[in-house]
Amino acid sequence: MRSLTLSILLCACTLSGCVLFERLGYHKYQKAELAPPEEAARIKFPDSYESGVRIEGAMMKALSVAMNDYLPSHIKAEDQKGPEYQCLARWDTYRTVVMQAHEDLFFVLLSPDLSKCAPGFIVPDAGAEYAIDGQGRILSKR
Repeated sequence: MRSLTLSILLCACTLSGCVLFERLGYHKYQKAELAPPEEAARIKFPDSYESGVRIEGAMMKALSVAMNDYLPSHIKAEDQKGPEYQCLARWDTYRTVVMQAHEDLFFVLLSPDLSKCAPGFIVPDAGAEYAIDGQGRILSKR
């Protein structure tokens, strides 16, 4: 009986494009693209990170949770119809603010800036605000 259930699940997954696994939180990891060695050789790392932005521990988790919920990895800019929607599907379009309210509460604001890739296009309800706890649970969003 168990093998029959597993067979049905695997068949359903194959036929549905693995939407079931995606909904369960499983997805294929996409490894980051590496620059060619000659380009990488030109990079000089900084001597200090003093002026850098610090995102630590639970704050990083809160940002990651909000990003994955708002724009999941399976949404690709090149699959969207029209330049404004392609623009909205790219992370380099967004301004992001993370605020730690207290040890266990973070607010994340994601707002698009379409001025570079879709000038003149206005989306009044684009972006999102999240309240996320230190365990990475979405407490509320709007």
